[in-house]
Amino acid sequence: MESKGLWLSVLGTVLMAGLGFGFAHLAESDAIFLDGVFSLVSFIMSLLMVYVSRLLQRNADHRFQLGYASFEPAFNVLQSLVILGVLTMALASALAALSGDGRLLQPGVATVYAVLATVGCLAVYLRLRTIARETGSELVRVDAFVWLMDCILSLVVLVTFLAVWLLGEHLGDWLPYVDSLMVIVMVLIMLPVPLRTLYRNLMEVLLAAPSQQQQEQVHADFRRAMAALPATRWSLRMSKTGRMLYLQARVLLEEGEQHSDALQADLWRRHLQDVLAPQYPDLELDVMFTADPDNLQAGNGRPA
Repeated sequence: MESKGLWLSVLGTVLMAGLGFGFAHLAESDAIFLDGVFSLVSFIMSLLMVYVSRLLQRNADHRFQLGYASFEPAFNVLQSLVILGVLTMALASALAALSGDGRLLQPGVATVYAVLATVGCLAVYLRLRTIARETGSELVRVDAFVWLMDCILSLVVLVTFLAVWLLGEHLGDWLPYVDSLMVIVMVLIMLPVPLRTLYRNLMEVLLAAPSQQQQEQVHADFRRAMAALPATRWSLRMSKTGRMLYLQARVLLEEGEQHSDALQADLWRRHLQDVLAPQYPDLELDVMFTADPDNLQAGNGRPA
């Protein structure tokens, strides 16, 4: 399902890029050209995303002994930086045009493009959002956000060009600058999304703990799983990398169980894994059983 979503994105970006560049030439619009460039960048990133998706299905090997999960947030960081670069260049070009004489455009042709682009981007976004919810794929979820940005961008183009088409004669000397002003508005609308994506995925690359809300949920689930074990206290620390959640637990055993053998420890560990697996299918669980309370502090996690 994830692979189908990524290939849908690849085919969609090829179509939208061709549509954007073609209509940009006909309408003489920098805003439509930006839309085409954004689609072309999305196409290149979608091809890379298909490759990353295949890497994520591999098991750990001698080179990546902890698996390939880190490729997912690393790719999302790269994608966010590329998008920010495109937006920065578009903003610089628009500001330069404002300082000059601007340029006239063909609002009728541009409006036709904007209708086609808005409908197409919305259809792909809705499908990718559904696939992301069904699979839990961060790759597809980020890609769906890219399509949402493209849809918003096309909608702004549609509303503006329609207004220019109908009310252009009332704009007077402002008419040549409408296209550049629209590019600036589009950049400001789109900018927060790649910034948020960059921050969230960069934190995962740096092995930061997940959000406070997710930490609270994990602690609650782990506490329920620990109810069946003979433990007095425990500490837990975690990190999230892509779709993989890594938990390191240190469990202080009750006094009567502190001489239990390795077979018993394996049974307790299997119990924790079985209870947590339904909520966290991509879980990497590391549990240390101890009789020394100082080991809980050594874990640097939150004790319970």
